[in-house]
Amino acid sequence: MGPKSIFGLVVLGAVLITGFSSVFVVDERNQAIVVQFGEPKRTVTEPGLQFKLPFVEQVIYLDKRILSLDVQPQEVLASDQRRILVDSFARYRISDPLKRYQAARTDAQAESLLENAMESTVRQVLAQEPMVGIVSGQRAELMKRISDLTNERAQSFGLEVVDVRLKRVDLPTANSEAIFRRMETERQREAAEKRATGQRDAVKIKATADRQVAELIAEAERQSQTIRGEADGKAVKIFADAFGKDKEFFEFYRTMQAYRTALGKDDTRLVLSPDSEFFKLFMNESGKTKR
Repeated sequence: MGPKSIFGLVVLGAVLITGFSSVFVVDERNQAIVVQFGEPKRTVTEPGLQFKLPFVEQVIYLDKRILSLDVQPQEVLASDQRRILVDSFARYRISDPLKRYQAARTDAQAESLLENAMESTVRQVLAQEPMVGIVSGQRAELMKRISDLTNERAQSFGLEVVDVRLKRVDLPTANSEAIFRRMETERQREAAEKRATGQRDAVKIKATADRQVAELIAEAERQSQTIRGEADGKAVKIFADAFGKDKEFFEFYRTMQAYRTALGKDDTRLVLSPDSEFFKLFMNESGKTKR
């Protein structure tokens, strides 16, 4: 191979390298910034084959799709001076590649700017609301306000915020434990009060029941004494009437009762004179004992 052939190959190689260095492709997922020695020259937002100055201009590709940013949880002071822990995330896209490149040369720097803007916005918006409003049904309205305000700030560095979500709004761990302990103490106090009230009511009910029992027993005894007295009165009256009608029969009846009481047992022994008044029913008319 002669010198001319070698020179031709070198020239051809240089032309190919120059040609490849002067073209670049932008696909539908990306957009590009053409810079010359770090200075932006133009932006390319449409996909296709593009040209640039070889070896002088460089191409920086930026994502055209919607991106996600997970913001670190932060403590926020609500308007009622209660601390809450807020965990949020945002969806955004690069709306102005040139502003984005001028504000942040890398994706990490751009995300840091957006995260700072969103943290500031979350604190600003939630500081105007009480904790009850933040954790209740007003969350959708709060997220829209945060999204709009963050989007206004993000436009200064070429980003557009599409959506903002509050994933979790909760009390800090220390506050949650303190509230739990306070709730536990309150429940224990209520339980002690209810036990004391129950014991007091139990003593009152028992005392009332004992009093009612004593009253019922006293009333029953009174009625029984009354009935017994009335019965004894009637019995005395009956005996008196019977004694008045037939004195001899009544005397005979009473004597027979005396015999039954005195001689009712087999081992009863009486030491009496034969002419005792006790045996008058056993005597004949002459006063001698009947056999």
